[in-house]
Amino acid sequence: MKDRVKRHARSMLSYAKKYYPLAFNDNLVSMPNNRKKGSILRAIALITRYLDVKNDVGLHDTFIRWLKRKEIKWKCDSHTSTYQIAKRIRLEDVISTLQGLREDIKIASTFALVTGLRTEEAMGAIASHDNLCQDGIMELFWDRRTKKANAVYCHPLLHDRLKALKGLTLNALKKYWPRHVSFQFKMLRKVNYTLNVKIEPLLAEFMQGRTGNVSMKHYFLPLLENNRQKWLETWTPVVRQILEPKV
Repeated sequence: MKDRVKRHARSMLSYAKKYYPLAFNDNLVSMPNNRKKGSILRAIALITRYLDVKNDVGLHDTFIRWLKRKEIKWKCDSHTSTYQIAKRIRLEDVISTLQGLREDIKIASTFALVTGLRTEEAMGAIASHDNLCQDGIMELFWDRRTKKANAVYCHPLLHDRLKALKGLTLNALKKYWPRHVSFQFKMLRKVNYTLNVKIEPLLAEFMQGRTGNVSMKHYFLPLLENNRQKWLETWTPVVRQILEPKV
């Protein structure tokens, strides 16, 4: 019993040391509501309680009130919609997170953010960028039951950077991401949808490949062209903040 308690104490201390920056941070809101998040919450709660006892600062109660205000639950819920989580993520936090990443990861993740492609799709599109990108539009085809074709914009500020992006692999991205970012890579796709749907709902659906078969792609391509300017007006400030932050 004592050994079990000691192991739990060491585990909580390790989590507290590693994840204490997430206290009062909206990145904690965007994390999947799983066992890991539960452990992080408990660790932060314990460290804030310890600081209260030691310094009488009232930090624990402040943290608990913050959790309630952000509607963060202690109990794991595997059915929580990631799109609902994405609505609670502040775009400013996504931007600041991507700003601090390694340059090649920053470019790849920004591309995923503005296109709404899945992780594997984004990396595949980057690898084939020179062949796929035609006048700022990349037409994509897929061999799967739920997704056959879609097309995405290639942002002008990313175009040359993508051409020069060499050597980054999917495995390298997957290894790097959880060590440096608190939310899952797929959340970029959800954030993309929440912004694109404000431009044109059908555009948001088409760019993420939810419109059905290949023949429908020919119907939606004019929609893509017609909304290019609105899309650029929406995403250019975001891309510029990530890639060209003001010092």
